[in-house]
Amino acid sequence: MNVAYTIGKSFSFDAAHFLGDLPAGHKCVRLHGHTYAVTVELAAPSLVPPGFVTDFGDLAPFAAYLDAHLDHRLLNEVLDGEPTSELLARYLGEWFIANVEPGLCANLRAVTVSESPTSWARWEVER
Repeated sequence: MNVAYTIGKSFSFDAAHFLGDLPAGHKCVRLHGHTYAVTVELAAPSLVPPGFVTDFGDLAPFAAYLDAHLDHRLLNEVLDGEPTSELLARYLGEWFIANVEPGLCANLRAVTVSESPTSWARWEVER
């Protein structure tokens, strides 16, 4: 796809996790929480009226999913593997493609997950 326009929208939720595969002394082995910031980036070769890649309101199902299934949850009980930011970004991107993208005239390009203001992980869609 030859992309001419890209937009992004950020969401947030609070959740806990632990990374049990790390060495015993690592601080992330212990249960802890984050206020996660998730940004989705969408692209389209042309705009739909009135001049959008997509209406940001069309992303409401993604916000609802975050609120219902991840907010104030233990992410170890949500993801099949370790709930790292990298794997969470892929999990959310795959959910978005399957559940939100079919109703859009745009395609997901990437999902970025930040667990703090200074660290993030990005999953990019290869098409």
